Amino acid sequence: MGLDLVLRGGMIVDGRGGTPFIGDVAVRGERIETVGPLGAVPAAQWLDVRGLAVAPGFIDIHAHGDLYPLLCPEAPARLHDGVTTEVIGNCGESPFPQSPAMLAERAESARRHGIAIDWDTLDAYAARHDAIGCGINRATLVGHGNVRQAVMGEEDRTPSSEELAAMCREVEKALDAGAFGISTGLYYTPGMFARADEIDALCAIVARRGGLYASHIRSEGDAIEEAIEEFTGVGRRTGVRLQLSHVKVSGRMNWAKADRVIERLQALRASGLDLACDRYPYIASSTSLSSQLPGWSREGGRAQMLERISAPGTRARLVEALVANFPSDEAWAALRIADAACDRWRAAEGRSLLEIAAGSGRRPAEMLLDLLSASEGRASIVHFTMCEENLVKWLRLPFVAIGSDSSSRAIDGPTSVGKPHPRSYGTCARVLGRYVREKGVLSLAEGVRRLTGLPASRLGLRRRGLLRPGAFADITVFDPAQIADRATYEVPQQYSVGVRHVLVNGALAVKDGELTGTRNGRFLRKGDE
Repeated sequence: MGLDLVLRGGMIVDGRGGTPFIGDVAVRGERIETVGPLGAVPAAQWLDVRGLAVAPGFIDIHAHGDLYPLLCPEAPARLHDGVTTEVIGNCGESPFPQSPAMLAERAESARRHGIAIDWDTLDAYAARHDAIGCGINRATLVGHGNVRQAVMGEEDRTPSSEELAAMCREVEKALDAGAFGISTGLYYTPGMFARADEIDALCAIVARRGGLYASHIRSEGDAIEEAIEEFTGVGRRTGVRLQLSHVKVSGRMNWAKADRVIERLQALRASGLDLACDRYPYIASSTSLSSQLPGWSREGGRAQMLERISAPGTRARLVEALVANFPSDEAWAALRIADAACDRWRAAEGRSLLEIAAGSGRRPAEMLLDLLSASEGRASIVHFTMCEENLVKWLRLPFVAIGSDSSSRAIDGPTSVGKPHPRSYGTCARVLGRYVREKGVLSLAEGVRRLTGLPASRLGLRRRGLLRPGAFADITVFDPAQIADRATYEVPQQYSVGVRHVLVNGALAVKDGELTGTRNGRFLRKGDE
């Protein structure tokens, strides 16, 4: 029986970080058959890839938008960026588990986009994912925030022994169904209400299963050093493998801490702690606008938060807290509206709170609360809090994988609204274009390893992330001289250029730079991989 596809004469960058070499890659079915020189062998299709790099399909180890497969199953921005697998369920939020109350609230929100949310478990979500047919693969962590909320709501208190036992059962259920680990969002509700005993109990279960613990730590700014000790302490006590999500030092006054943080991470790794990080190649973050409010105002969920914004007494407290947190015009100028999530505020998208307030004669803090009220708490932001010098330092660390921290989007339709962070469109191409080819921060082989072999090894994907016989044929072919991101903060809805061919489980999803329409992605489960 002949081969299905041969990629002929490309520069093989196999995901291990070693020296690239010229060779061929043969595919039979959904697997790689051979990597190396091939003679005249029969194949259904040949692609001449001379002058191009042939790499494993890129793995986005930190992605979001767990509902986006339903809105945009083709995942065009991911495919044009060379991504064949993304990991969802990060920052404490996953599509499961969901209590009846959670399901009702999220279903109401989803109906506005024409989506029906009808699942409450990993199995049900995975079945829905595969039934619609998706352009890329997805793996998931179980979100601690979902687990906590399903058991005890969004209350700021310690769980009872019965509640903690119920949370442990939810984590075990998710791991049994194929989750690759757990994530926390200690910066967000309800994760911010959790303390060490609770997190240790859940991570001990994950550790026994060989899973990963990824965390958006409690502080990435003023208290980052304390937050890192809290996070790594979980690994020291439970033995769980650690993934520090979107590692950064936020706020100009904190940038000088980066060297100390790096030294501490290196020392912890040298001591034997199983610790790695991920990072996106931009100096702005993106998150919910409501995350800028103090934690007390978000306890109990979105409805109670909106009530506090409306009540004169608590609104005054919120304005006072926001003014203290954003003490200067520079601080307000760094915060831009990404998605207003309501028609009345669409003109504000892409503009800073300072600019919006200047045109209204009101204070930025008041405008922020007005937008939260108008959007029912759903507005999002892009926040410029980092510096290029530190970004380069993170990228130079060999244990930092690339994760976009974004949702899978298109340049039109419901996933293109507003001014989303450009990382949704250009993360991988930006690494290979700007930081490999233009700046030389990473070699080509190392840049590819950060996008493939490293995230695969962290997650436990044994048959993805490397070009080798027997691996799944997730393959990205790109022009190393041309690959580049085009998405900007001003015009983010632009696909990357330079990716020529993409195979997902052996099927061509991109050919000659164009989407084929093939949707051969699948939901990945730990143990099956």
